[in-house]
Amino acid sequence: MKPSSLDRKLLRDLWRMRLQVLAIALLITCGVSVAVMSFSAQEALVVAQGRYYETTRFADVFARVKRAPLAAARELATIDGVVAVDARAVNYGLMQIPGLTRPATAQLISLPDDPRQALNKLVLIQGRYPEPGRTDEALALKTFLDAAHIQMGERVTMVIDGRQVAFKVVGAALSPEFVYVPGPASMMPDEAHQGVFWAPRTTVEKVTGLGGAFAMVSLKLAAGAREAAVLAAVDRILSPYGGVPAVGRADQVSNRFQQDRIDRFGIVAWVIPPVFLLVAAALVQMVLGRLVQSEREQIGLLKAFGYGDIDAAAVYLKMAALIGVVGAIGGGLLGAWMGRVITELLAQYMRFPRLDLQFSWQAFLVASVFSVAAALGGSLFAARRAARLEPAVAMRPPAPAAYRKGFLERIPLWERLDQSSRMIVRNLERFPTRAVSTLLGLAVSLALLVGSQFMFGSLNEVIDQAYFRARHWTDAVAFAENRGVVAVAEVRRLPGVVAAEGERYAAARIRAHGREEQGYVAGLEPDAVLSLPIDADDHRVPFKGRGLILSESLAGRMGVKPGDLVELEVSEGRRPRVVLPVTGTTRDYAGFSTYMDRRALGQIMGEGDLVNLVTLQVASDRRAEFYRSVVGAPAIVGAASRADTVEAYRTNFMRILNDEMTFFAGFAAAIAFGVAYNVARIALADRSRDLATLRVLGLDQSECAYILLGELFLLALVAMPLGVIGGVALARTLVAAFAEQEMQLPMIITAHGYGVAVCVYFAAVLAAAVLVGQRIWRLDLVAALKTRE
Repeated sequence: MKPSSLDRKLLRDLWRMRLQVLAIALLITCGVSVAVMSFSAQEALVVAQGRYYETTRFADVFARVKRAPLAAARELATIDGVVAVDARAVNYGLMQIPGLTRPATAQLISLPDDPRQALNKLVLIQGRYPEPGRTDEALALKTFLDAAHIQMGERVTMVIDGRQVAFKVVGAALSPEFVYVPGPASMMPDEAHQGVFWAPRTTVEKVTGLGGAFAMVSLKLAAGAREAAVLAAVDRILSPYGGVPAVGRADQVSNRFQQDRIDRFGIVAWVIPPVFLLVAAALVQMVLGRLVQSEREQIGLLKAFGYGDIDAAAVYLKMAALIGVVGAIGGGLLGAWMGRVITELLAQYMRFPRLDLQFSWQAFLVASVFSVAAALGGSLFAARRAARLEPAVAMRPPAPAAYRKGFLERIPLWERLDQSSRMIVRNLERFPTRAVSTLLGLAVSLALLVGSQFMFGSLNEVIDQAYFRARHWTDAVAFAENRGVVAVAEVRRLPGVVAAEGERYAAARIRAHGREEQGYVAGLEPDAVLSLPIDADDHRVPFKGRGLILSESLAGRMGVKPGDLVELEVSEGRRPRVVLPVTGTTRDYAGFSTYMDRRALGQIMGEGDLVNLVTLQVASDRRAEFYRSVVGAPAIVGAASRADTVEAYRTNFMRILNDEMTFFAGFAAAIAFGVAYNVARIALADRSRDLATLRVLGLDQSECAYILLGELFLLALVAMPLGVIGGVALARTLVAAFAEQEMQLPMIITAHGYGVAVCVYFAAVLAAAVLVGQRIWRLDLVAALKTRE
């Protein structure tokens, strides 16, 4: 079908303004791509997680106990709402890994007697299951084997309860329980030092001494079962056997790690795209408004030849709709590619057996509709102007501008400006709406850049505070059972140990003002120097009697302050329940921490002064010797290194953050480029006749470029403080959002972060200026001087 005259005009306008149109479409592409990427990655994770949980029969309730008879497991099965119980023997030990100085923690778990009824089933990736009659074969966690560089068929040796046990690795498996395995005294994954092994029950019972008993149990609930009631019943049944509080699936460590990643994509998808669409709508309004102004005569001729008001407006509405459609299609393609990149990256950390890329058609369609709507919304003002133009008025040249002294021309500084600079300032005063829109668009782009760089400085501050200012230990060892303080002296005598301090960690619940939080209370030495609670000024927060010191995040969540009373229920031993005062708060970004004097904790529990963790300072040149002696210690089941923890954070977490922030920096730069390019092109179209006149009067190209682009750079400079303020506001918003979360974000933006943001911002503006500025050297003076405007 042959296009109509108006459609041909539309196509000619699009081709003539193709770079401006593409610059606006680029912003829409960025907004749509973020939505498509985020929801596609989220959908891929949800599908993979659901498939994984269903095929492995992932449990709903998890509990640990020192030693409980199998009869207790049968009692758990009678709880209302429980449909399956899987009780297993488990114990911990240490194992030396070739090529690694620090020994790995070995967790040995019994395989189910009936795999068909088992919960948390393993997914065999390589090899086979141990033969039932063999006592020297085991499965191992695939992520541990990869990180520790252990091959199939290799023999591994571990020390459990002082006994040396050797297994041949016959299979590699994944488990929904161990997608995320943090190390002792750390919440960072430590795959090379966290080994998980499975062997037949008879073998594990013989090694662990848990014959006819279990130490770990999982429960599956019926649909509609009350989880809170089940958790209370599980705690009641297992508490006589040394059970720690049971947790639901939502609080299980691996599931919570996965869910945090999944939820984060949803937040990004709802926050970022609207920013791009709003800026794009503003640019559409600026560009089409300028186009209607320049095509007054054409609009008047069209109406004189019989075209109606709707026909005249439809040209600009169609142009806006096409910009929205092109941007949406580009966003879909870019979002699919970005989703694939993010999905492949997440596959390395989420450890699902199968993680397939999902393209979220729903996100694409919804984002596309909003994109077209935003573009059309931006074109309404221009379309209304085109519809309201009367032919006789439109075909007359516009009334000459009324030139008068503006506000800036009345200030004393005006006389010091050269003529070219005065032209720049006058033009800004002549079009204040355009100048303000440009300022806001550029400020938004810089705000996003500053906000993205805030994450780097903030998370580095978290690590610095948590592992260098509040904790001065280099290594730590964990005991299988609580031990007397004499154990600290024993560890202090190990090779290379310079200093040692004992700590006591106990599972506990804290209640206040009708709120309850479950976590751990840490008993520290009152004069400890290796681990100590510190305030916002890095000063020690002293212990006072039996008072508690809460992290600021926990205190905020509980709504308490120093001097208030809280109820502490220790979920171990005799499970004492006491009311204690809050004597201080500590700046601890990394979690909901509770501290008290270790001796006071022992008095409350009626068990004396006990420890289950020893923090150490070990001479760097004797670490290998120290860890060799640790492997032979029967009571030690875990070892941690501050240096390894920090390195794991920088190599794992920061890699994902770097990739994500690179995307966002590119998007923010796209806003700066799109705004700068369109503003410069509009200015060139408005002032091409003036610039040609100046060339004829003797100004060279560089002077004309200064007049044209000086306006853009002046606006970019004025927008810079606004963007920085906006970036700080964005950072403070993120800080407030995390204020009552387990991990807080400090308000830290480094000079390096500001520098990166400003450099990327000006690079985008400069790129737009170069593309437009080169047109001045190609300006056709004759054609420009013949223009009616």
